[in-house]
Amino acid sequence: MALRFPIPERENILSENSPQPAGRLRGNAIGALGAAVISMAFMGPATSVVFNTPAAAAKIGYALPVGVLLSMVACLITASAIAAFARKLPSAGFAYTFNTHAYGKGAGFVSGWTLALVYGVVGPMVVAAMGVYGNKLFVDQFGWDVPWWVISAVVLVALWWIGSRGISQSVKAALIFLVLELVVILTLAFTVIGKGGAEGNSLAPFDPGNSLGGFGGIGFAMLWGILMFVGFESAGTLGEETRNPRRSVPFALFAAVIMIGIMYVVAWYAAAVGFGPGAVQDLAASGDPFSALSDTYWGKEVAWVLTLTVLNSQFANVLSGSTGAVRIIFALSREGILPRRLASTDERNSPVAAWAAYAVLTGIVALTLGAVIGPLETYFFLGGVLGLGIIVLYISMNIGLIRYFWVHHRAEWSPIRHGLLPIVGSVLMLLPIYGQVWPIPDWPYRLVPYLIAAWIVAGAVYFGFLRSRRPGLVEGMGRVWEPDNAPVPADEPQHAGR
Repeated sequence: MALRFPIPERENILSENSPQPAGRLRGNAIGALGAAVISMAFMGPATSVVFNTPAAAAKIGYALPVGVLLSMVACLITASAIAAFARKLPSAGFAYTFNTHAYGKGAGFVSGWTLALVYGVVGPMVVAAMGVYGNKLFVDQFGWDVPWWVISAVVLVALWWIGSRGISQSVKAALIFLVLELVVILTLAFTVIGKGGAEGNSLAPFDPGNSLGGFGGIGFAMLWGILMFVGFESAGTLGEETRNPRRSVPFALFAAVIMIGIMYVVAWYAAAVGFGPGAVQDLAASGDPFSALSDTYWGKEVAWVLTLTVLNSQFANVLSGSTGAVRIIFALSREGILPRRLASTDERNSPVAAWAAYAVLTGIVALTLGAVIGPLETYFFLGGVLGLGIIVLYISMNIGLIRYFWVHHRAEWSPIRHGLLPIVGSVLMLLPIYGQVWPIPDWPYRLVPYLIAAWIVAGAVYFGFLRSRRPGLVEGMGRVWEPDNAPVPADEPQHAGR
């Protein structure tokens, strides 16, 4: 059975609307394409292929495209699950709201708690990495050795200023950066392919038998492949600000996975043939394989183009990712799980308090962890937290979809879409979990599974505290907020204003 890809009516990316009540996000602020832009920019295409390719190649080798293709299939199935939820429960709470309705208050709370960690690390990891790449650009082009932390601090201020001005401004900035990075990376990839690579083009990279680490190698590459897709689901956090969210959010989810997924396959294929089967170890050992490809196929005199493109991609990535993280903070604060003052908005209906809190937290984590283990190591360590944590949430939403439709919408339950597909998607997601824990990673990356497990346990303990001390708050968890109406109780599958 083929997946259906809902297409929204023709509409502009941005639109202007009258302000919503204070403390609410601006309804109908963006269209389907705007939500898709945020999702695609969050994925950080150029950043993903530059940073994640050598990590994946270390264990999958010449079979790079296999890893990203399987990741794409798994994410498409997950997109189908998220889209089904979004049609029924459009809300900034995303996995928190979805899993509350699927499993109950406790599981929903822990999902929101985990999502806060997963989205919360996006800012620190990318801001730290931008400090490294910014330093490289200044040294290479001007001979200025500007400390990475100075560049990271400037980036953080710019991030806060643009993000706090509202979702429309975030979409405009993300769209510009996204187009630029896609043009550069695809042009480089097609140049490599067009020139025949190192030893000629072939279909060998699509043969799973060429995986260096066999089955485990494919699973490990899928971890980094899925990490490259992380962000497509962020359209699910924009349900309160998107026009016609029950159609627009699903469209944005599928558009993001398919469009950027094709770009990833092309890029990883270009990396494989660009280095060639005899230089797989060089590809894995290269900290920046696409710069090496640029030097070889474009010439070293234009090396700054790729460096600038990565910086551009990183900023679009961190802006879009932080936009999603701030919506999670806003939703949890509105529920009373976090301080309610973080749910305040300004005259533009922008969650300025949540933005301020997120910017401060991002600065503390990025600068502290960067000083202890190094800024680039901060990116990879927090990237592991992001990748593994979001996979756990993907699996929980896949399985949750089965129960949600069976319990609340039995008449609409489909054995394939609401049964078979979520199970297949969850099984595929087990591969990168296996690749992350075995063989045991080096220090400090081996700490990632334990950190996530400890965070989940802490969330369960906190929920127990809230249930015993603030039962009224727990009872109201998981409300669905329509753009211009009151919330619906968490145990009612209907929608506000209906």
